[in-house]
Amino acid sequence: LFEPQHLACSDTFPAVLALSRHGRGALIAASVADEMPAPVDVKHLVLEGVAAHGPVVATSWDSEGLLLVTGSGVVLECPGGKPNDGRWHCTRAPGAKLPLAMGGKPFSGTVAVTRVGRQADAVALRAAVLFPEEASVTIFSHAGHAAAAWLPTGEVRVAVPAVAASFSAAGEHLLLTAADGSIMQMMMADGTMSEVATGGNHGHAWKGACRMLSGSLARLALSTSTSGVSEAKFILG
Repeated sequence: LFEPQHLACSDTFPAVLALSRHGRGALIAASVADEMPAPVDVKHLVLEGVAAHGPVVATSWDSEGLLLVTGSGVVLECPGGKPNDGRWHCTRAPGAKLPLAMGGKPFSGTVAVTRVGRQADAVALRAAVLFPEEASVTIFSHAGHAAAAWLPTGEVRVAVPAVAASFSAAGEHLLLTAADGSIMQMMMADGTMSEVATGGNHGHAWKGACRMLSGSLARLALSTSTSGVSEAKFILG
């Protein structure tokens, strides 16, 4: 059963990736999805080399490929603009793990990750972590080379806990999705917040949001039928 938990928007062409915790995905042609309720072009795929590092807790998608973080803190890179024949090969990125340790327990917080620029032969990374039961976002930075560690570079308090997070605009904004589906956008430069989508649960369990190439928001939600079957919903706006 494919049950997506994450959503990533390409920053180079109109497509969205819905991804499960264990590396199964569905590639959605957003140009078709913009015309809802027309049929949506969906291609299923598998991320290779991911499962051994634990469940996926964050993903982003840029011109260099996918960037993932797993529950063990391992960062994985899946190079290339898109999968090849339904498969996307991923390898561990250089450097230390993102510090998500929970005393041996599975990480149950919220994470976002992105690339923020190339420095010499390394690509710098940024992560935002909302640890369980904490009302703040901790920002970490990584220089991108093998000897680098993740360093905390800031912390911002949030009024409402987020169930999902994602970066947009090359890491300049952070989108925080609340349990009711509302989305706050945090400016990384100064920590200011603004609401970019209103709430409304509608019986959904909100799983993620990202900003598409067009500038529109894409959201992922799960709903459960009376028979107990989960159904994924891709929502624009």
